[in-house]
Amino acid sequence: MSKFSLRLVILLATGLLFIQVSYAADDLITLTGYLAVLNSDPPAGSDALPQQLILLEDHNGEPLAQIILNEATTSTWRGQEVHVTGRIVDAATTPPQLEVIEITPIIQPVTIQAEMQVTAASGSQPWVNLLCKFSDVAAEPYQPAQYQSLFSSTYPGLDHYWRQISYNAVNLEGTWTMPQWVVLPQPRAYYNTTTPYKVDLEKLLDDCTSAADAAVDFSAYTGINLLFNDNLDCCSWGGWRQRTLDGQTRPWNVTWLPVWAQKYSTIAHEMGHGFGLLHSSGPATQPPLGSGVFVSQWDVMSSSDGTCQVADKIFKCIPPGTTAYQMEQAGWLPAQRVAIIEAGTDTTLTLERLREPDSITNYLLVKIPINGSSTHFYTVEARFRLLGHDNYDQNIPANAVIIHDVLIGRGGFPGTNTGPALVVAANPASGTPFQVVNGDGAIWKEGETYTDIGNDIRISVIGRSNSSFTIRVSNATANVPETLTPVNNSTVTVNPPILTWKSLAQATSYDVQFDTTATFNSGELISDQTTTSSYTIPHPLTAGRVYYWRVRSHAYIGTISGWSVVSSFTLESPPDAAPARTAYSTTTPTLTWGAVPWATHYEIQVSQQLDFSALDFTSIVAAPALAVQTSPLTAGVAYYWRVRALLNTDAGGWSAVDNFIISPAE
Repeated sequence: MSKFSLRLVILLATGLLFIQVSYAADDLITLTGYLAVLNSDPPAGSDALPQQLILLEDHNGEPLAQIILNEATTSTWRGQEVHVTGRIVDAATTPPQLEVIEITPIIQPVTIQAEMQVTAASGSQPWVNLLCKFSDVAAEPYQPAQYQSLFSSTYPGLDHYWRQISYNAVNLEGTWTMPQWVVLPQPRAYYNTTTPYKVDLEKLLDDCTSAADAAVDFSAYTGINLLFNDNLDCCSWGGWRQRTLDGQTRPWNVTWLPVWAQKYSTIAHEMGHGFGLLHSSGPATQPPLGSGVFVSQWDVMSSSDGTCQVADKIFKCIPPGTTAYQMEQAGWLPAQRVAIIEAGTDTTLTLERLREPDSITNYLLVKIPINGSSTHFYTVEARFRLLGHDNYDQNIPANAVIIHDVLIGRGGFPGTNTGPALVVAANPASGTPFQVVNGDGAIWKEGETYTDIGNDIRISVIGRSNSSFTIRVSNATANVPETLTPVNNSTVTVNPPILTWKSLAQATSYDVQFDTTATFNSGELISDQTTTSSYTIPHPLTAGRVYYWRVRSHAYIGTISGWSVVSSFTLESPPDAAPARTAYSTTTPTLTWGAVPWATHYEIQVSQQLDFSALDFTSIVAAPALAVQTSPLTAGVAYYWRVRALLNTDAGGWSAVDNFIISPAE
């Protein structure tokens, strides 16, 4: 097995300068490197596809191998050093394609780890804005001061934007725009490539930073915005790249911004990729393909213009915020403001608006695991437009509860590039994806309920205030009850008996079945329903027989659980049905016993044999009598006797055996 020390990098739709390494198809190799991500985003209305390219890169940022890796793993190891073992799929491409078999992290000393990893999306994140002119294009789209105003700390500046979106976890304080345009050493055509990505982003990054180097101390910044005076290929780009600049070798967040992308919404989108945010899309059951994935006006990482009802005269649409799921992934939501509704739970809670919340305690995100999964779940969030406020949800479609179906690993590239979170709509086939995701079917309001019958999940909007919605969530609540009494294989003396089971808080009712067979198919089957966790058999049972019972629950969502484990019991006479011990001086003694509540008669036997094989006296008396006088017995002889309760012709168990002797007359 060959071994090379490389860096792992993810690029989306980029043209790159590659180092040639000779491989053959099916070679099995192990590589070491760092994971980085770039994302391609075409303009609205374009037929171009958003793409993702995963690469291995050396310490100097040179891509050396193209990686086939799923979105979940990519997100997990972004920015970390890893070992990658894989098989060469296509050795003819530059760089060659590697299909990953195994990926494992490497623990580095803190100094190395800190140097190589991507900057965390928290704290001060200053960016430098480089204004780069192609040598054959004279136009200057905007003046440096205009670009600097884009990053103001007051509304709608991007510093203000990221502070509000991240709940002040991130700021752009220290962001600086170079005071003049610099000229690239080559004309626009020089940066074209023959790769599918049509433009060499590596050369653009290197030439632009070199041209600006005399005026910029790159060590002071975490991100670099490259603003060009012409269009590039299909798209704008965002992510991070490894470089050595001003004595530091580390990743920088980078955007590549052609003229059309130099506006609030697109710059925010590409910077979001630098912070590690992913695309989102919808609808969940019919996700779009190709260039149509950018449809959600609820997320800057999807349709970044939003509704564009609020716009800047120069830099156009003010972007909407991002989703609660993206905020949680970035570490911007406090853990105590996230509710996880586990299976078997039915709860009502208050969901505060995501942008500029009034309450400091209400939940901001509700997560509902699907079948207990940690990688597939629903998210629920509250969004309010708040027109007239310095608020970045002014350009969302409406005040609403928004539901996303999140599947970790979904929506990478190759693939749809939708991202893992898809908007849930009630009518996914009622129009185009754009119409559905932003229309009434995805806008959940008071009195409306989303039901996932297959997974036993229900989300109901039951109220609204000025800053919140009240919702009720039921997650897989049709649980199987646990039977309590009578205990399985036990005997009971109370007739009719009471059946009990553990109460389920989310159950609305229970079905009970009771029979003389374990298959519940006899003519004596009782099927009934109750709203409590106990049930009394409606008539006395036959003593001495075995009975079977089971129970199941109905949930708030309307689903029904499976049946409980079948329990059985036998009806016996109670201990106080044993004879009262007495010494007799008459040959016709009166025998007495305790009462059995359900008895209609009592049967009494007297014998000189302990096994009652020959009877000296027998009688059946009607209840409520609790005594009988025997026929004449022989004085001086020892006798045994017993009694049992009868329910009409059905008999209970015999009492304990007692004995007595008739004393001879003196």
